[in-house]
Amino acid sequence: MCASFVSADWSKNPKKRSVYVADIENRSIWKAPTTGIWDLNALLELANSFRQNGPVLIGVDVVLGVPKGYWDMVLEKSGRHQPKNFVHWLRNLDPDSDFFNTNDDPSKWHVDRPWFSVPRGKGGLKSFTDKASDGIRRRIDQETGAKPIFAVSGIPGVVGAGTRSFWKELIPTLTRDREFTIWPFENNLSNLLRQDGIVLCETYPGIAYATALVDKLPTCKLIVSKTKQEQREKVCELLETATWVKRNHIDLGALDALIKNEDDFDAHLTAAAVMRCAVERRSLTSQDWIDVVAEGSMLLVGPVDPTPKGRKLTTRFQNKYSSRSSYMHDADTRIYGPSTKSSGINYDCPIRGCSKRFCGSRAGWDAHVASFRMHPGWHPNIKNGEKRKNQFRKEFQEWFN
Repeated sequence: MCASFVSADWSKNPKKRSVYVADIENRSIWKAPTTGIWDLNALLELANSFRQNGPVLIGVDVVLGVPKGYWDMVLEKSGRHQPKNFVHWLRNLDPDSDFFNTNDDPSKWHVDRPWFSVPRGKGGLKSFTDKASDGIRRRIDQETGAKPIFAVSGIPGVVGAGTRSFWKELIPTLTRDREFTIWPFENNLSNLLRQDGIVLCETYPGIAYATALVDKLPTCKLIVSKTKQEQREKVCELLETATWVKRNHIDLGALDALIKNEDDFDAHLTAAAVMRCAVERRSLTSQDWIDVVAEGSMLLVGPVDPTPKGRKLTTRFQNKYSSRSSYMHDADTRIYGPSTKSSGINYDCPIRGCSKRFCGSRAGWDAHVASFRMHPGWHPNIKNGEKRKNQFRKEFQEWFN
């Protein structure tokens, strides 16, 4: 586990960036001061100042990876000189090239000009997402409801502008000897942290909320209307009174800034989520959602299952949901409102030795079962994904009833 976690809420506008630090050993969270603006070099300098205490993990809420459909286009265009993974491909890009220009004409979209602004009118987004079989979304983006990674404007909720800005700062650092690695493309997280260096990874606040607030893990996503001050105030109240915070004597620092703006809110909640996993010795990752070649992964997908429909934060105490009617524990009924999308049951993978739990529904079972890597000892002679799913259906028919 890391000794320190640096949590960055990123934006194309440097003035809107916020950085918090989770000091794992001292169990404290605080806002990192800056005399200028936050850029990647300042972020790395901050992380480097903690290295004497042990490995440092940096989490930034930008996309580190590309969809599999887009990656196939990259490989097809590359011919014999194919990149081995996302980092290898990224370091060969020119941050000042036309690659990073914005395109607003779907007919001109191609692998070397992927960034786009969604035109107004019906079908504007679809006119771009039809360019790839996966809608220019990674598998985890599809599950979490994220917008296409290359969308920079035109619709709410796009992350492309912040991601593009970060990539342009990241590229120059990849061309020289560096003191940081990028997860998961350059090794698994535990091995990277053992090197006592700095590890850069992707985070997503929508996953962090539940990790920081819900009493029992694993759980599903918690949907917070973070633009509403009432919701941010409620989250701060829940965080201060969370069982894990009290039990582990966590110093959360001042929370006033979280109530005032969304940037501090997201950065702090992500820091708190990682702090919890560290002190409770929980895994920060899940092998189900790691692609070491193209798509990468997100930190905190493990304690939170991204596959079920998320539950909304309620601002009122819900006392009518018991463990029989909701897959949340009683201690969490103060956080979650009613769900109409969940069966109310947890489903443990029936394959011997597997600890995977599907929260609220069986969604995602097919990808989990089709992966030979997840269960190498279960029917090792069956390598084909479809055949493994068929075998699972046959062998564990009762699991679907």
